[in-house]
Amino acid sequence: MRDLQENFRQAVYLAVGNAPELIEFGQMHRFPTSTRAIDKAGWCKLFLDGRAGVYGDHRTGLSGVWAAKSTKPPTLAQRQQRADELRLARAEAAAMQSAQWALAAARNAETWRLASPVKPGDPVVKYLEGRGIDLDSWPEALRHHSHLPYFDGDRFMGLHPAMLGAVTDATGQLISVHRTYLTRGGHKADLPVIKKLTGCSARLTGCSVKLFPPSLDHGKLSIGVAEGIETALACFAAWNTPMVSAISAQGLASYQWPQEMTNIIIHADNDLSQVGQRAAQTLAQRARKAGLSEQVVTPPKSGTDWADVWAGLAEAM
Repeated sequence: MRDLQENFRQAVYLAVGNAPELIEFGQMHRFPTSTRAIDKAGWCKLFLDGRAGVYGDHRTGLSGVWAAKSTKPPTLAQRQQRADELRLARAEAAAMQSAQWALAAARNAETWRLASPVKPGDPVVKYLEGRGIDLDSWPEALRHHSHLPYFDGDRFMGLHPAMLGAVTDATGQLISVHRTYLTRGGHKADLPVIKKLTGCSARLTGCSVKLFPPSLDHGKLSIGVAEGIETALACFAAWNTPMVSAISAQGLASYQWPQEMTNIIIHADNDLSQVGQRAAQTLAQRARKAGLSEQVVTPPKSGTDWADVWAGLAEAM
């Protein structure tokens, strides 16, 4: 029976990218499918007979069914039993995910409510000005939280100022909150990880921090997209291009533009690993396939992004 458990675990791992260390028969398991340990988007259940199971990833929408190899086809009764177990397992996973998303939605709304619009002199403005970004007004999608709790796993590490970014879907619904932890003086906080996402209230794929609305450029409705918030703001400061932040390379590749969009300018990171460049090309290919005009712009120096370029220019001014 352990072979069945291990075979199922390996199938889940290959399909989803992660799997529980130990899978019990007849038990629903939740596990992360990203680097964020608290994001239990993965789920799987090995049926009681150990001959079949079901798995999925709420973060991507993937789901699948596994069946053990056998020289004998299942009987009609076995097929019916598996169909019933499959239906119940999927319903159980959906109910658990709905409850988790509802809790995340309430927490995110409260975190956003307790934050304030960005204004001169607060740690967020000090932090961005330190990056060479000085705007006349700041996007509504950014806020300043004066005392946001920080946890390293289960360990509470105090209250800190933070820059918040509203991560929303194509309809503008708040799905997550991006947090950048700072000091009162506007420097990066001395914490294990200063940039984090809260738990999501729906699938994160395609979401972004919508800093500025699209604008008409030579008759085309245009938007610029970059990975980080700071990079997107730097691009706006440099070229006055309306920008959104896709948060990460994965987010850049899956970014969902507004339905009426006709032109997209992709501000790629010049990563030594080529991760940012590949993400930019993925988005460009999707845009072309959808009939949009697109342009990919990349900093000339390896290991930099456009925020680095702008910071250097601002310092030289």
